Amino acid sequence: MKVLSKTIVAGAMLATSAFTGAASAEEFKANIFFPDTHPLAQYGYLEWAKIVKDLSGGELEPKVFTGTVLLPPRSGMSGVRDGIVSVGYHAATYTPAELPITNAIQEMGLNYSDALVMISAATDFNMNNQAAKDQWQKAGMVYTGGYSTQPYNLMCREPIKSMADLKGKRLRTAGAAMSRWVEEVGAVPVNVPSSEMYQGVEKGSLDCAVNVASDLKSRSLWDVAKHTTMAPLGLYWSGPMWGFNQEFWSELSPEHRAVLFKANAKSMANLYVGYAAAVTEALDESKAHGVSVYQPTDEMLKSISSFAEKNLTQVYKTASDKYGIENPEEILGTFDGYVKKWEKLYEGADRSNADALAAIIQANLYDKVDPKTYGVD
Repeated sequence: MKVLSKTIVAGAMLATSAFTGAASAEEFKANIFFPDTHPLAQYGYLEWAKIVKDLSGGELEPKVFTGTVLLPPRSGMSGVRDGIVSVGYHAATYTPAELPITNAIQEMGLNYSDALVMISAATDFNMNNQAAKDQWQKAGMVYTGGYSTQPYNLMCREPIKSMADLKGKRLRTAGAAMSRWVEEVGAVPVNVPSSEMYQGVEKGSLDCAVNVASDLKSRSLWDVAKHTTMAPLGLYWSGPMWGFNQEFWSELSPEHRAVLFKANAKSMANLYVGYAAAVTEALDESKAHGVSVYQPTDEMLKSISSFAEKNLTQVYKTASDKYGIENPEEILGTFDGYVKKWEKLYEGADRSNADALAAIIQANLYDKVDPKTYGVD
């Protein structure tokens, strides 16, 4: 079922429009469960929608739904697949059986630390690796672009200044690898959506929220979590930022698909720059909200790096045993190849210049994808 409505545009389209002869704008539903204030919602959907409308000369008009008004976090993929929305964000951790490759790759979340590289490598891999493309086709989505968080940290009810302070603490985690580290240090991983972190910390069912420190501000965690420890607990990039309903995507013109590719490149760059700025801003403002910020101890850093090193020796077995991947060395090795590719592409890049970063993404990723056939062949 194609989900859209037609909004008739009064008068003729501007002569400067790249799409001549159109008489209507195509309004379609877009969903992300993060609040408006969160960088993933702000840059991935709200600002993205404006870029899409502008680049299409008003012919494409995403109607964005944020928070859990339309879909709960665990229903992001099914909502797209079933046509409740035309495009949506989905955290693949919620659907490991349907997205085994995506979850197997996220097992290396503590092994990578460059958010700019990961947002690009994850997108490149998912759009060009045949096994990954087959996975998305079977899941009922067209993957058109990804994301990466900034590094995860600890936002807690009580001070976490040492490894001993973690013993017995209930930590909200994201991804199986992070949960294993939490168990290794004697804490208790709790798998709940990030939308439930505030209530969990407030009520005491969680001692710490493990997420990006920007959530101190974007989700007002500084009201309930007065202690933040900047332990670098990996990145999260598991799932699409923009996963499209297959029927909706197939009925778009190649020109409109190309517009969406360009909007995605711009938005991925904006997300990286904006997300990093949001972390700095939240930490700078947190003191005024009574938050104490601690740097990780050498013991914490050693524990994390030691776990990450051991994780690399186990990740193939995990991919095979837990996710049923028949060729884990090939899949995970291919993904790492994309990471190395983007590390080289960003060497010397001005990471504060979103336009320059978008140009690199466009030239080295989206310009190499055929909008006539991608997602429909």
